[in-house]
Amino acid sequence: MKKGLAFAVHVFVAMVVSTVLGGLLLIVLTSRLGKLKNPWFDVPYSPLFWGSAFLLGLLLNRVMWSPSAKWVWIVGVFWLILVAVGDINAYDPRWCDGCSLLQFIWYSTFSYRNCTGECLGQLIGTTPMLNSIAYSAGAALALRSRRADKVNRVAAGL
Repeated sequence: MKKGLAFAVHVFVAMVVSTVLGGLLLIVLTSRLGKLKNPWFDVPYSPLFWGSAFLLGLLLNRVMWSPSAKWVWIVGVFWLILVAVGDINAYDPRWCDGCSLLQFIWYSTFSYRNCTGECLGQLIGTTPMLNSIAYSAGAALALRSRRADKVNRVAAGL
């Protein structure tokens, strides 16, 4: 039960908290940069989003030390698949100027400048998925560094 709850906390932090934190950082920086349009400072590919997820994974897993945190990316990938399935159900070629189903899914979830609708697929699908991958990488690094610390302490006789 405890392990399942810990995993759920990691998933929530990876997919929701890091997205909100990245969005707040984006708002603060965008106000300082003016009207500069740059894909590096936009959903879903901004390092402000996945960078905050990586740091949260690294820091939180140094405290919680949960090996399951490195598997959060699987939930993120399944989440993106669910969003894509929703796009399949919502597909209508009239809404995207006659594009194919694959183009519609691509535009809705991955394309930076050519998304259909309001680009919500990128915000609610792709960004949490990318954040979950970055979070898992940070968590795995935290686990590895903690193991290295233990080995060094044992070797030093502490």
